[in-house]
Amino acid sequence: MQFFWQPYLPYNAVSCRYSEIGTKGRNRRFFVERLTTALHRRLAKWFGNPRFVLEEGRIFMMPEGRDAVLTPEQLSALRAEMPGLPGIASVSPGFLLEPELPALETCILETFPKVYEAFVANFPAAERTYSMRVNRSVKTFPMRSAELERHFAEKLLPGCGLTLDLRNANLCIEVDIRAKRAFVDFERIEGPGGLPTGSAGGVLALLSGGFDSPVACYEMMRRGCNVDFITFHSSPYTPPAAITKVCGIVRKLNEFQKRGRFVAVNLLPVQKAIRDACEDRHRTVLYRRCMTRLATVVARHFEDQALVTGDNLGQVASQTLANLDVISRATPMLILRPLLTYDKLDIMRSAERIGTAELSLEKVPDSCTVFAPQNPATNAHLDAILADEAKLNLQELLRECLRNTVIMNALNYNEHPFVELLEQELPL
Repeated sequence: MQFFWQPYLPYNAVSCRYSEIGTKGRNRRFFVERLTTALHRRLAKWFGNPRFVLEEGRIFMMPEGRDAVLTPEQLSALRAEMPGLPGIASVSPGFLLEPELPALETCILETFPKVYEAFVANFPAAERTYSMRVNRSVKTFPMRSAELERHFAEKLLPGCGLTLDLRNANLCIEVDIRAKRAFVDFERIEGPGGLPTGSAGGVLALLSGGFDSPVACYEMMRRGCNVDFITFHSSPYTPPAAITKVCGIVRKLNEFQKRGRFVAVNLLPVQKAIRDACEDRHRTVLYRRCMTRLATVVARHFEDQALVTGDNLGQVASQTLANLDVISRATPMLILRPLLTYDKLDIMRSAERIGTAELSLEKVPDSCTVFAPQNPATNAHLDAILADEAKLNLQELLRECLRNTVIMNALNYNEHPFVELLEQELPL
């Protein structure tokens, strides 16, 4: 959680920085425009229709209305929303000025006393460190970066009790000088980086109510993917809360992207048949292979390019290398596993950061617990799994699941039959 001690100042703009997008070549503008769209969508509730100015390495956002300044509510929204927005490296509320020394001096000298007062109130004497960072992209400006930093240090530091710290100062003034404008800020709100959602195509995520799969969805959003969702339940063996819980997670994840579609599948027909006909220790792998097949049908219908899972190597029996390999062979589609090497504590921290942890903590049975084996196989062999599947009428079982598949509205829990899926070819 970032610590914000800044006082309210009448900022007239926001400087939005990106990092990885800056490495793109001729298609950089495509990524910048996607990021601008994401900013507009994420902040529309507070900013309405802000104005945007695109420059090399920056997106400047101005509040709606001539000579408007940011309200306290808009500043709070920036601090709350920007740390989770994929594609954003950092943002700073600040002052957009003419790129001239008198304008810089007026702005900094008039606003610094209020910033200093709040700084002293929030930091003990030993932590009152100061720096200024000047980015002078236009070399025609009459003073060099280091000269500007010394110029303002001589004006601001005497009598303030501040210690100069050029590396890790707790109070940092940033000055960004460009050809047509300059920008001054006292605050940097860190973002998650990565790429804006929607810039890398669509994927379908196998989403449960646990911690891992929601974080996997977010990680794919950070890589530019728009994520659709599929979840599995075993009604009536699992309660309605199994679906409403996942609806809550979908709502939270859709805050980071253009709304993804959400499908719910009742896996019970498959689970009963596997329970009755197949080897007990193979149940989990067989369930997962059928989930993967059903997800493939939905992904093809949505024209998504890959499946996404929250698999974490070695975390549970189905996530050993051998079992992951056997499960992957149930589909010709690419399966992405962004959490494969993550530490569980890292996943938990990520869930806290994106706001899904509290939802995942709710104790609700899911489809994985239905007819779960006592001693699941950790080293399943494909030949043995295929022999078990040969005992089933897989085509009819999967069709039965598809007949009861619904597309969900995560906002109001409305369900609509997804009969179009019955026309799709099954990956057997």
